[in-house]
Amino acid sequence: MHLKNGSLTYPDKRRAALAPAYDFVATTPYIRDENAALKFTRTARFDELTVDEPAHLAGKARLPEKWVLKTAAETVALFHQQWKAEARNLPLTRDVVAAVEHQLRIVPLAT
Repeated sequence: MHLKNGSLTYPDKRRAALAPAYDFVATTPYIRDENAALKFTRTARFDELTVDEPAHLAGKARLPEKWVLKTAAETVALFHQQWKAEARNLPLTRDVVAAVEHQLRIVPLAT
């Protein structure tokens, strides 16, 4: 999944808002590796993607850590909710579904 695709919108022409997520593509079924293609902030290892990573990102971006961690937790919860409801309805092969579910088990931030 591309970790760094993020955009802002300006719905009232003045204040920025995070745009809806896009370009979520699971690459792990095709590139079997213990590492992401890019570092999140300090690591590319899936098993090291803990809550410490978005906390570190918050510091680097000078954003309120509490807000970033809350947003990360909400995003994970919403992903799990949608995945549970729609995974079997999506045009994905069994291998892709299995790879995504494997990632959900091994990435600490996703649990």
